[in-house]
Amino acid sequence: MKKINKLALFTMASIFASSALIAQEADASAEDTEITAETDAVADDSETTEATEEEYSSDDWGSSDDFGGDFDDFSSDDSAPTYYINAETGVDMRGYIHTVTEVDDAKVSDMTTASNPYANMTLGYSAQSSEMEFKLKFNKNSLGEYNEDILDEATARLFLGNFVIEGGKMKVVWGKGDKLHVLDNFNANDYTDFIFGEYIDRRIAEPMLSIKFNTGNWSVQGVYTPMMTADRFASSGIWAPNAQTTLTNTISSSAQAKIAAAIETLEKTRTIANTVAAINATATNEATAQIQVMKELAELGLSTTDIQSWCLENNSTDTSKAVEALLTKKLAAANTAYTLALNNASAMSSDSSVLYPDTNQLRYGQAGVRVLGTIGSVDVGASYYYGHYKQPSFNYSKLESALETYLATGSLSEDEKFLQYDQKQTFGLEAAFVVWKFNTRWEFGYNLTKDTAGDNPWVHNNSIEWLGGFDINLFHNVSLNVQETGKYILNNNKIDGVYKKADVDYNSDDNYISNRLVVNISDTFLYENLKPEVTVIWGIENNEWCVQPKVNYKVVDGMNLGVSGGVLYCWNENGEFYNFTADSTKWHTKSFVQASVRYEF
Repeated sequence: MKKINKLALFTMASIFASSALIAQEADASAEDTEITAETDAVADDSETTEATEEEYSSDDWGSSDDFGGDFDDFSSDDSAPTYYINAETGVDMRGYIHTVTEVDDAKVSDMTTASNPYANMTLGYSAQSSEMEFKLKFNKNSLGEYNEDILDEATARLFLGNFVIEGGKMKVVWGKGDKLHVLDNFNANDYTDFIFGEYIDRRIAEPMLSIKFNTGNWSVQGVYTPMMTADRFASSGIWAPNAQTTLTNTISSSAQAKIAAAIETLEKTRTIANTVAAINATATNEATAQIQVMKELAELGLSTTDIQSWCLENNSTDTSKAVEALLTKKLAAANTAYTLALNNASAMSSDSSVLYPDTNQLRYGQAGVRVLGTIGSVDVGASYYYGHYKQPSFNYSKLESALETYLATGSLSEDEKFLQYDQKQTFGLEAAFVVWKFNTRWEFGYNLTKDTAGDNPWVHNNSIEWLGGFDINLFHNVSLNVQETGKYILNNNKIDGVYKKADVDYNSDDNYISNRLVVNISDTFLYENLKPEVTVIWGIENNEWCVQPKVNYKVVDGMNLGVSGGVLYCWNENGEFYNFTADSTKWHTKSFVQASVRYEF
């Protein structure tokens, strides 16, 4: 986990490197971070599209797309510098229904509840050719375990002719999808509340530098970040993933077995030392006693050669004294090994991050180039990304040796660690265009890893991913958004035998293609102050479901009341949602209702 001081230093360096005081847009509310839907030409959504692969928020579907007119005109007028401040505060109160329905004799009063009060603030400054913006976030996560999140974003932007230079702690989104992407790779995801809540709030900002060149209806953008933040998961509670719990149990069981072995070695050494002492004390025949003693010493790996070596080193001929010294040394070593194993196991249990790779290194830097343009009435784009997967792979072949080393020394080198973030390169194509009244969007990505042949069980195989969808306005104010996204693992039949189930790409159904259909439908009433909507996600191959209904009512300017909910269902262990329903052994579902109050100005 990156420390806040590192992020702040990089942010300040990026701001000064941009040679100006800078910011994003004057209106930083959640509604203003969306792209207005239009029907011709392309708009660059690299900072406003609120979506990514496996991220399904029910907020503002269909209200944004990539059909946004000409590229931004970055020329500035002679107006005086401006300052602005926006803020919002509120609370989400949630009750988990499944904590009642899964217990036969439970009462409603037994329902597990949670609340999340929050306050967000945006501070900005805009000059003739530069801008700067800070976004602060105060909630139970940022004020608790993840203090670096207090500074949610800090972006400096400089306009130099056709160039736009940005630096700071940023969120960049690539792809034409609407809240679903297969080409969005730079920012990690915060799954501590799974996929619920605002999409942009679930993205974890990264220290970045972006340079964009605009000419006519075409633009080229380069992005670089010198480090990587991994996806974040809840360590305990309702949304702690099953895979993480399984991993923790596997490591814990192995560590406990090694501690038990250390105890056994210590007890064995003590027993043999006592036996040897008893033999020497009661011996009536020296030759017989020596045979018995050597037999006991052999149990500890000691031989006459060790005795002779000790005598030579200490200029002694007293073999009894040599045996005593060797046993004392063995006993001390066994006791030290046990103590170290116990202490290091405790340290590992309290801070498991020592087992994960350190991603604050240049080797985990990320870089990419994206080209966007318009050909006729079709918005097109191509991109290249170099970086790493943001969820770790488990190399079982390193587990035992790594734990032995860590329990003995309290540290591991990067090469010794059994958890790793696989390197990947993504080559992407994207397009968006209008067919009749349908605003369509498309993405395709090829993920290249170091396991092109597919025969390394510890590294992800190459894969292809795709996305296709549309949104359309129907009767009244009804908006329908439909998207399908999928993935196929290449060379998926290369691992057999004992390593098959340990393969990071393993699927127990032997089905290496996955498709998800996501549908959102919404309407507005009372002069658009009342907005009901529902989002449904269907994992086709694994027959998994997620349903998210929501109603928001704007009481007066700035004051919003909302009621929402969520239902997750998945029986298949290969499903994406199974990771969060596996601990619900009776129904394999999780569900909640939520009431929200928000005021913004």
